[in-house]
Order: sequence, then structure tokens, then C-alpha cells
Amino acid sequence: MHDARGYARSQSASSSRPRRTFTSPREAVQTSCRATLVALTLVLAFPTERAAAQSLRGSRASVARPYRYAEQRDLRFHRTVAGVRRAARRGRVVRLSTNADYRLHDVSLPYVRPATRAFVVELARRYHAACGERLVVTSATRPRSAQPSNASPHSVHPTGMAVDLRRPSGRCLTWLRRDLLAQERRGRIEATEEHRPAHFHVAVYVTR
Repeated sequence: MHDARGYARSQSASSSRPRRTFTSPREAVQTSCRATLVALTLVLAFPTERAAAQSLRGSRASVARPYRYAEQRDLRFHRTVAGVRRAARRGRVVRLSTNADYRLHDVSLPYVRPATRAFVVELARRYHAACGERLVVTSATRPRSAQPSNASPHSVHPTGMAVDLRRPSGRCLTWLRRDLLAQERRGRIEATEEHRPAHFHVAVYVTR
């Protein structure tokens, strides 16, 4: 009788214990893949401002690509102010003129290559419509003789294919970061967010 009661208690305790579940290696892989897919979907659906800003970081490659582009197309790296003005008279660079969508600030030589001017005009139009303020251009063609001391020897400012844009704040900064990043991904520009001083450096490729 004692043995029967002991056996019953043993059976009752066994039935109350949680049963262990075993996952096959295949099921584990499928679960991991589903979790990864969900995480990736969330990242793509909700890009953060920080992620956009990090994607516009400067690097050796982001300097080398426009420089290589300029060399392969035999773009002239102007050495002097007189050389830039001579290029303007010959139509190799064109004037950036302030309009309702953008303005120039402290730009001593407001000349750029035609593709760069077209880019600025179009970007400024969309920026103004989205933000309600004008885009500000802070630098255009800079001959090698007028480059700042911290400029890269591979800077393409002397060719006229690059401009610097003032970094705005708030929602306009978010808009500009996202737009520049989208255009860079399409291969139209090379954009870098600089911090000393705060601005965006944009080199424009001819893609048409």
C-alpha cells in the first residue's frame, strides 16, 4: 500500500513539472531569420536622423572619388583668381546669382561648372518649398592659391564642381541631410557634412 501511494505521488509530481521543448536546428535558423528580417524592416521603414548624418561622414574615399572623376575628365584645377575669371569669360564656369530660393554668403568667386549651378538651383527650389527659407551657399570655386590651410590637396573646389552649403537647423537640417544622402546614393553627388566650420561640402557629377 505504501509503495502504491509513493508511486502515485511520484506520478503527480512528474505531471506538474513543465515539459521541456526541443527546437530543431532548422527551426532555430528560421526563427533567427524572421527576427533579423523584422529588425531590418524597422530600420528601413524608420531611418533616424543620426543614421543619415553618419552616412554623410567624410572619408578618404569621399575625397578621392571626386578628385579621380575630375582627373579622368581633364577638368582644370585653377591656380589663381585670374585663372578663374578667365575660365568664366570662356564659359567653362558660370556665375551663381542669388535668386528667390538661394543666396550667397561671403563668396568671393561666385562661379561653378554648369552642372553644379543646375544642381544648386534645383536643390534650392525644393529646399525653399520644404523649409520656407532660402538655401545659403558659402563657397564655390576656390583656386589653389586661395584654399584654406586645412584644405585637402585633392579638393575639387579649384575645378568649380563643388560648393559649400551652410548647415541649417531643426527640420531644415533633417530635410537637407536626407535629400543630399538620397542624391548621393543615386550617384549624382558626393556630399560630406563638415563640422569645423559647420557646413555641407557637395561635389557634383555630370550624370546626364
